[in-house]
Amino acid sequence: VFLLEACARRRLRCPPPHAPAMEPPPEAADVDFSEVFAGDKIAFNNSKLNYCRVFVAILSGCVAGVLGLTGLSGFVAFFATALLLSAGLYVKVGCQPKPFFKTPSDIWFDGVMQAMLSYILFWTLFYDIVHIY
Repeated sequence: VFLLEACARRRLRCPPPHAPAMEPPPEAADVDFSEVFAGDKIAFNNSKLNYCRVFVAILSGCVAGVLGLTGLSGFVAFFATALLLSAGLYVKVGCQPKPFFKTPSDIWFDGVMQAMLSYILFWTLFYDIVHIY
């Protein structure tokens, strides 16, 4: 009772009266931080990765359309630019994407299909503007 009154007078946070005994924290060597993720930071990184993918896809789609690439050569141009972007980001994160993304494959495959749709849209648009009209 005296402890509760002392806590109330000092405005301290007191444990509940029936709180179980706490165990001491584990030693620093016992904790494995390799599987600890900050979900909001990973979501932020994924959104920025998708933004970069779509932006590069739009630029490369414009270039492919102006150059007059058709058929498979246009798709090869998309996959080449997507591969260059992924390789550049992989090197940028020091070849260790695990702290920045949930899985290492996210940096290579996440958002590629979304970027491909933007690429096809701008590829056909600029091909039509330059070579048909």
